[in-house]
Amino acid sequence: MRNSFRSQSRKRLMSEINVVPYIDVTLILLIIFMITAPIVQQAVTVDLPQTPRVQNQKQADAKPVEPFVITVTADGLYKTSEAPDTVLGQKDLANLVAEVVARAQLKPNQPFYIQGDRQTPYGKVVNLFVLLKANGVQQVSLMTEPEEK
Repeated sequence: MRNSFRSQSRKRLMSEINVVPYIDVTLILLIIFMITAPIVQQAVTVDLPQTPRVQNQKQADAKPVEPFVITVTADGLYKTSEAPDTVLGQKDLANLVAEVVARAQLKPNQPFYIQGDRQTPYGKVVNLFVLLKANGVQQVSLMTEPEEK
């Protein structure tokens, strides 16, 4: 009898964590979140009332600032709205950026637009945009043309 008693008391205890309940809880939470997520994301459509436009007196008296437009041609050359007949190459890009930075410092509210021809390599337009932004010109925008229906 002693041998049988000793063999039962000498069994090793399992020191492993039973992960089945954790997996069950995780799957239940996942199912709950999957069901409730679309319900939470529903938006309410509201038809907002119309109001008349009110012009600020300062804006009415101020003369509108003429935008400075830089055109990137299909050949990858540059033209400006100040000198549309002058064609600038890649070598003149540093001077063009310096001119735009100087204009931005003199007139902080002046907008700058970059318009690229449809056939222009995308990298040329983005390169000019990034150069202007990196040099502190804040009001730089890309010009597009709306599609005709």
